[in-house]
Amino acid sequence: MIYSIVPFDQVLFDQQSGTETRMEVTLDGERVVLMKNDDSTYSIERLISTNPKAYLKPELTPGTTLMTITAKKETPEVTWQIINRDTK
Repeated sequence: MIYSIVPFDQVLFDQQSGTETRMEVTLDGERVVLMKNDDSTYSIERLISTNPKAYLKPELTPGTTLMTITAKKETPEVTWQIINRDTK
């Protein structure tokens, strides 16, 4: 039995069914879970870190909208640009 305020579908996240909308990447040296938006952008859904200082970085705040930028075709490395930062 799970007692949590988090919705049940988020607690027991199925990796197979959500692979097209969510992905885990490294951003500024920290692992984050990104959710794909309808307009080909991504939003930070969750920060996964044991470093307390990572949670104070405004660019890693959940709700921050990112866009992918691929500099060159020969390098598989993807860079991210912050588009919008939700402030609540």
